[in-house]
Amino acid sequence: MPWNEALNGLPILQGLEAPEQQTLCELAQALLARKTLTQLGVSLSPLQQASLALQAVLPVLHLGLDWYAGFHEIILIPEPVTRHETVQDEYGLVSEVIEEHAGESWQQGPLVLAWSELADDGGWSGYNLIIHELAHKLDMLGGEADGVPPMRPGMNMSEWRRDLQVAFDDLRVRAERHEAPIDPYAATHPAEFLAVTTELFFTAPRLLHITYPAVYCQLAQFFGQSPLERQPQDG
Repeated sequence: MPWNEALNGLPILQGLEAPEQQTLCELAQALLARKTLTQLGVSLSPLQQASLALQAVLPVLHLGLDWYAGFHEIILIPEPVTRHETVQDEYGLVSEVIEEHAGESWQQGPLVLAWSELADDGGWSGYNLIIHELAHKLDMLGGEADGVPPMRPGMNMSEWRRDLQVAFDDLRVRAERHEAPIDPYAATHPAEFLAVTTELFFTAPRLLHITYPAVYCQLAQFFGQSPLERQPQDG
C-alpha cells in the first residue's frame, strides 16, 4: 500500500509526529487485514484504500484497534441511499419524509459508506463521513448509541455526561432559533451530537474548541489527542 503518499495527501494527518504516523500506518494495515472491505459498484485504487484506512484509524491512534471490535465489514456503495421513513415529532404528529443516508452503522453490523461522500474527505473541512460513522461504533461499545462510549481509565463518566449534555441542550436551543454554531444535525440526538463533534474534533478542532471547549477537552481525554495543535492557522 502507498502509505506515505496517502499520508501526504491528507491534511488532517500531516501534523502528526513521525512515530504517530508510523503507528497510524500499522493500524491502517491491520484494519484492512481484519475487516472485510466490500466494494459494491465502486473500485478503489490502492491509494484510495490506504487513504480510507488511515482516516478510519485516526480516532483509535492512541486507543488501539480493539476499540473497533463491534463490526467486521466495511461496505462501500457509489451514492447515498434514499429512503421513505416515518417520523414522529415532539407533539406526537407522524409524517413521512424522504431521508438520504450517506453512511450507516448498526450495533454488531457492518459499516456502510457512500464513496461519493468520502472521496474528498481528509481536509480541515469539519466533515468526515468515516470518522462520523466510526464515532457511532465507539458509542455502541457501551450498548445503545446514546453519546456515551465506554470511558478510558482515569476518565469520569459523570463529567462526560454533564459536559456533553450541557452543550447538547445549548445546541438544541440555538438550532431552534436557526443560530446553530455547528451542524444542526448534531441537535437531533445525543448520539449524533457525539458523532458530529467527533468529526469537528478531528477536522475543525478550532471551531469545536471555541464553541464547546468542555466537549473538546472531554474528547481530547478520550482520544488521547489534541488536533487543535495540528490545525494550521489558516485551516
